[in-house]
Formats: sequence, structure tokens, C-alpha cells
Amino acid sequence: MMKRKLFWWLLMFLLLVSVVWLASNNQGYVLIVRSPYRLQFSFNFLLILIVLGFLSLHYCLRFVHFLRRLPANRRSKKESQRLKASNEALLEGLHALADGDFEKAEAATKRAHELIHDANLEALIETIASEKNKQGF
Repeated sequence: MMKRKLFWWLLMFLLLVSVVWLASNNQGYVLIVRSPYRLQFSFNFLLILIVLGFLSLHYCLRFVHFLRRLPANRRSKKESQRLKASNEALLEGLHALADGDFEKAEAATKRAHELIHDANLEALIETIASEKNKQGF
């Protein structure tokens, strides 16, 4: 792990040194002529503007994508929290069923059913109710 970090640091340092060396040896300039105006700046400045423009466009598009996905992410988070709560209720019901507390098991299963609205839970509730009747509660 340490060798990989060292490799990347050295690679970035060499890349930085080579970019600085190339930029210092570049004497070119860019001339933009538009009818009454004339704009002249260095080629290095144009390269910096191109890179900054690309990065700003990239991050603006990522931000827009994040904003567009925000409602779906929120729904997904709420759904996962609801499923987690229903799983906890089911687990509590199964523990109560194993302990022989059928009323608590039925209540926990109904709470889980309210959370996830699943047809399989109805069969589980019916099974618990039939076990409760068999035990004489």
C-alpha cells in the first residue's frame, strides 16, 4: 500500500515538473481578431482556460445530475429505512414467537405488514393466529 502511494506521488510530481517545463519553454501566443477588436494572450493561458472550462462544465453537469437524482435518492432512502424497520419488527415477532408470546408476535407481524404491505406477511399472520388458537390463547 505504501509503495503504491509513493508511486503515485512520484508520478504526480514528475507530471507537474514536465508541465511546468513545457509551459516555461512555450513562447507562443494566441491572437483573436474580431472586427473592431483584437485580443492577444499567451498559449499557456489558453490551455489553462480550456482545462478550467472543461472542469467547470464537468462539475456543473455533475451537480445538475445530482439535483435531478435527489428526489429518487430520497425516496430510495425512505424505502430502505421503512424496509429496515419492517425487518426489525419481523425479527422481533419471530423472537416473540420462539418465546411463545403469540400476542406480541402477532402485533409485531401486523406492524411489519403495515410497513411493507406484503402478501406473504398475511400468510404469516394467519399462521401465527392458527398457532395461537392451537395453544389455547
